[in-house]
Amino acid sequence: HLARARMDLIRAVLVEGELPVSRRFREVLDRCLLCTNCSQTCPAGVPVDEIIAAARNQVYQGRRRDPVRRRLLRRFMTQRGMKGLLGMAGSIAHKMGWTPEELPAPASKPFEKRFKQRIPAKGKARARVAYFVGCATNTLYPDTGKAVVNVLAHNDIEVLIPEGQVCCGMPALAEGDITLVQEMMRKNVPVLAGCDVDAIVTDCTSCGLMFKAKAAKTLAEGDPLRPQAEALAEKVWEVTDYLDQVGLTAEPRPLSESYTYHIPCHRGWTPTVDDAPRKLLSKIPEAELVELEDPEKCCGAGGSFFMDFKELATDIRARKLADIERTGAETVLTQCPACRSHLRTQLKDGRVTHPIVVLAEAYGL
Repeated sequence: HLARARMDLIRAVLVEGELPVSRRFREVLDRCLLCTNCSQTCPAGVPVDEIIAAARNQVYQGRRRDPVRRRLLRRFMTQRGMKGLLGMAGSIAHKMGWTPEELPAPASKPFEKRFKQRIPAKGKARARVAYFVGCATNTLYPDTGKAVVNVLAHNDIEVLIPEGQVCCGMPALAEGDITLVQEMMRKNVPVLAGCDVDAIVTDCTSCGLMFKAKAAKTLAEGDPLRPQAEALAEKVWEVTDYLDQVGLTAEPRPLSESYTYHIPCHRGWTPTVDDAPRKLLSKIPEAELVELEDPEKCCGAGGSFFMDFKELATDIRARKLADIERTGAETVLTQCPACRSHLRTQLKDGRVTHPIVVLAEAYGL
């Protein structure tokens, strides 16, 4: 009933004006992870996460954090990742909580410096896709991006990496900074909509959620960019979901590995992403899936939530870790880089990675 209580409180404070915008109200507003789980399970289809984001926008008007943090956020988003922070004074980034232990050190060479514009299909191309590369993949986990382009090409799919991409806008949406979200949309939508492709793929479920279900809604009804954003949404896929739909043309080699699958919270925009990694990796001989008791349960990351509410996020993570440990699996798979970062430091004897990475290993790529 927590989601309903939040909705009642927002109505009382922001719609009817019966209660003031107090410190406690802000705390209740901020402690939502925007995981979308309540929206996905609501019988009436109430978009709770969107109401929370709109309420944050109304209360904070894009100034939820102090000016320094907002500058850092903008830099992070426009330069797609941690490299955007490295140009700032390291002491400021650390003081503002942007370099917690959960985040790995940025890769020595970001993804965008490793692959350029077009990766041809290995054989005769049966499809062409545009690859939206998220901030985390670009600077923290370029191994995921490498696996994406290699696996797609190995399965006779041509990959375009459009120039001019910036952050999908999800971090700004979580802050309630709709103006900054729109700024990202005005850069990304024309870039992606201008690609002559069969699909737009991303390895991040949060990026997918943004383009599939949120982007157009952040633009006004009469905004000329909105029809483009709506048309773009029809082409968006998470990469394992896309591969499962079009099928593999290359047969994976045996890979002796046990894995378990943590389903990201931001998966409600596509009903088939829950099972796509399971179905793809089931084609790998000798690989063994060990199911979690509750694979859809949140790990507590919530984008930057684990930095802002560390104690609560740690408690949520502890339950997920106990579930993982019960499986005895060597590898934890998830399509969310925030989940990956939040879980990795506590799994000393195992690794956390993207499902596409395991498929790339099975291909010897």
